Amino acid sequence: MQIVVGVLVKYVNIGKGWHHRLFVLQNGVLRYYKVFGPTRVNVHALLESLRQQGDVVLIGSETGISENKWIRSAAQQAKDGSCLSPTARGGAGKPATPQGEYHLQVAKVSESDADYRKFYLETGTTTMRLRAETKADRNAWVAYLTAAKGAWGDVTPEVAQALTSPAESSARITSGDNAFLEELEAVRARLAERGASAEVVAYVEDVLVTQHQRYHAWMAAEADKRRTLLGLVRSLENEKRQLETAMVVESTLVNKARCGNAIGSRHSLEAGEGGDSEVNSEQSDADADPSIEEGGAGAREDSSDDDAVDDARYYDARELQRPSLTQSDDLDAAGMAADGQLDRDSGDMPQWLREEMPPPKRRERLPPPAQQERSVSLWAIIRECVGKDLTRVCLPVYFNEPLSALQKLAEDLEYSNLLDQAAAEPPGSEFRIMLIAAFAVSGYSGTAGRTSKPFNPLLGETYELICAEKGFRMLAEKVCHHPTIIAACSEGRRWKLEGDAELKSKFWGRSIELTPHGLLRLTFCDGDEYTWSKVVTSINNLIIGRIYVDHGGVMRIRNAATGLTCKLRFREHSFLRSHNEHEVRGHLERNGERVAGLALYGRWDEAMYAELPGGAQRLLWQKNPAPPEPTRYNLTGWAIQLNELTPGLEERLAPTDCRLRPDQHCLELGQYDQANVEKQRLEQKQRAARKAADRGEPIRPRWFHAVPGAVAGEQQTFVYSGGYWEARAAREWPIVRDIFGQDMNGPEGLGSPQQSLGSPMGKQG
Repeated sequence: MQIVVGVLVKYVNIGKGWHHRLFVLQNGVLRYYKVFGPTRVNVHALLESLRQQGDVVLIGSETGISENKWIRSAAQQAKDGSCLSPTARGGAGKPATPQGEYHLQVAKVSESDADYRKFYLETGTTTMRLRAETKADRNAWVAYLTAAKGAWGDVTPEVAQALTSPAESSARITSGDNAFLEELEAVRARLAERGASAEVVAYVEDVLVTQHQRYHAWMAAEADKRRTLLGLVRSLENEKRQLETAMVVESTLVNKARCGNAIGSRHSLEAGEGGDSEVNSEQSDADADPSIEEGGAGAREDSSDDDAVDDARYYDARELQRPSLTQSDDLDAAGMAADGQLDRDSGDMPQWLREEMPPPKRRERLPPPAQQERSVSLWAIIRECVGKDLTRVCLPVYFNEPLSALQKLAEDLEYSNLLDQAAAEPPGSEFRIMLIAAFAVSGYSGTAGRTSKPFNPLLGETYELICAEKGFRMLAEKVCHHPTIIAACSEGRRWKLEGDAELKSKFWGRSIELTPHGLLRLTFCDGDEYTWSKVVTSINNLIIGRIYVDHGGVMRIRNAATGLTCKLRFREHSFLRSHNEHEVRGHLERNGERVAGLALYGRWDEAMYAELPGGAQRLLWQKNPAPPEPTRYNLTGWAIQLNELTPGLEERLAPTDCRLRPDQHCLELGQYDQANVEKQRLEQKQRAARKAADRGEPIRPRWFHAVPGAVAGEQQTFVYSGGYWEARAAREWPIVRDIFGQDMNGPEGLGSPQQSLGSPMGKQG
């Protein structure tokens, strides 16, 4: 009997990564053992036991190296007088217990097309991902596994063993089968009646007994297989129930701890107390968790290696595994604890943030539509636009979502906690720029499935957002109409994010390509500064097929002071490699040279991970769950809150805030006919204002000013002038244009808030 043995690298899960295992292929069953850690197998003792059972074939050099280590260890212990106990794991007194086993009769072997060392073993319920040392080792393993799978010709090893059993087993089988013995006696009598010789009778009897033995063994093996499969199903059901129970219990505990931390954080903020020792202990426990590291002596694994929960999808360069619920909750709780500790210990909460406490309750769903939406034909609109001046064509609101392009900028701040975490890292450090990279990628997560266009802001339209629960505020304004340029400025507890974007679009027939020419600048309180630009966004299948949004290109996040750069590549959708859809990969460079041992990978609509030195992996960011009631616009839970007028907010807003824009507000309420009327009115009013400005004083931005000589994409072209938050606190808005008013015939005038709209619906009642 031939036994194949070798060391392979097995993928466990995202938290534990890749680990070495000793694999043994024997009698159509593949078993594996641990070779590191306290529960490792005695490789030398196991190989000696296998050599007594048959011919052992070793694949690769790792197996021999591991065996020699055990031999040297045993010799050293014998020399020191502390020999291994005969009951040690894998010793002679006790057989080695495998960590898992796979029956090749129900398995499929496949090779990776991208990595010449990888191959996969699929059982229908799990996918075991393996990697050999070399391509030759992989080919040898695949050949042996394939041969073992087809060795019995669709016959299980139990059946084959029964078929090759000695003659006495046949006697035992037939002696207890009275029906078969009666039929055999009838055959003998009939042959004797026809004058058959004794040799012929013996031959026929031998053939019948052999066939009976074969069928009897086959049926016995099928019965054994059925019992084995039923046992596996029962064990899987038990494991499933245990896993669900553990997830519910652990998530409940995490939620309780999170609520306790949040309450304690708020109480300490109000009372001005110091840090919480429980939060410190939780954070230190999270940081010291050895399960994040790979290959360490303290690494912990379940006996099942979590193979049952592995995702069956794999990718060409590295498998991107979604973390389990408990993993993400633990990391999220640790991040929240770190944020709360930062607030309490540093005492850096600004005055404006204290005045906004406690934060208002946010909504979780949009208002129900007031009227039924009509279907609109894109071809009919295109037919009506033939021969017309496109600058005077007003598209209906059916193609819009109830958000402005200004509010789309605020969507990038959904995961501002990443900037808070980065602020706690040392200036210029590698991990700080990796957190910034995760933040830059997270801004695209809300675009998945978003096929409706946002409202194009009017010139001078603004949007403010104060999010006390996240600890930041932002202001955005449309500062130029041709070309369309939007400027924004936001500030957190220890960081400030500024930027502007000139959006250029190209229509390619079936798709629209949107290229933002602008620069984002992030500055921390310690003076550390980072800049980057956004990648190209495309909206595809406008005419035929399913419309989808994609992002592609290279994003470079730079720290000019240290020369550290993070390079992220967004892979565009391709029918040839659909498994790489939405994938983002990156690495760090210092002064043009790649930093070894550090990398980033993930998907812009799911999560981002960091690969640290030694092969350890860490979850940097994960997308928040979808809202409880998805909208027709596929808005995220964060986007649903952006257009909300919380109690007391309306009287504080600037008259130009897009929350007060009538057509956008009507669309949110589902008043589609009224929204179309208001949209046409506002566009005509804006054209009249531009014509009046061409004849007289040009319209200038109110809260931002242009930087002379600045080049878009290299420097900021517009920066915040100041004064907005002071005007908001005084509730006085001097030199603010009435852009939402009812007058369509004359230019937009300057006036006080009383001359502006007092509500999103204006003065229509």
